[in-house]
Amino acid sequence: MGLVLGWGYVLLPLACWAALARTRAVGVAVAAVLAALAVVPVGLERGWFHSRAIAESQSGYPLAAGLVVLLGTLAERRLCGPRPTRGSGQPAAGATIVIAAHSLVGLVLGLLYQLAVHEPFSPERSELSLPPGLSVRQDSGPDRSCGLHACRRDLAIVSADGLSGAEAARRLRVRLAADGWTPGPGGCLVHRHGWLLDKRITQLFLIEQPDGVTVRLVGPDRTP
Repeated sequence: MGLVLGWGYVLLPLACWAALARTRAVGVAVAAVLAALAVVPVGLERGWFHSRAIAESQSGYPLAAGLVVLLGTLAERRLCGPRPTRGSGQPAAGATIVIAAHSLVGLVLGLLYQLAVHEPFSPERSELSLPPGLSVRQDSGPDRSCGLHACRRDLAIVSADGLSGAEAARRLRVRLAADGWTPGPGGCLVHRHGWLLDKRITQLFLIEQPDGVTVRLVGPDRTP
């Protein structure tokens, strides 16, 4: 059911535009833009690329798609005049209502993210960028049973060049500093998990090992 709802959420603007389009030129152009917009939430969900603006893309997608449909409708009105009230009028009115409701869902998602930022979360592996020569040997995976105030994810980092744990940790700290990680409480490094809507903070602890380093990613809750 969740998969069906997800694809419906992504493909709904294209389906509505198919009911609204009246000209081939504008219809194809708007459909192409909508398809490009749809790639963003799908790609983020499937891990094709990583972005800190996941919350913004998920909640902003219906708003952006609705705006594109509106601009396409106005362009066709300028080319063809007002839409006929008979024949295709009822499907067009229904599609317009659905697009408006879809945009409203985006606003609701934005509000829900504001509520979710106070809950513990499982950090993503993609938040950790490794320097050349270091790789992940073992990943504990997402924390499915978070503690009371935090979720944890452990990654074993090793060197292909046989570096010591101290040297591997040093190189990793240099890379993390370049990526915007800053010192936090208890000797950890921190950075914003998301962007504007998602203000959760990821914590990172480095534990030196004889043959590498253990990276502990922590997604703590936030006290309101």
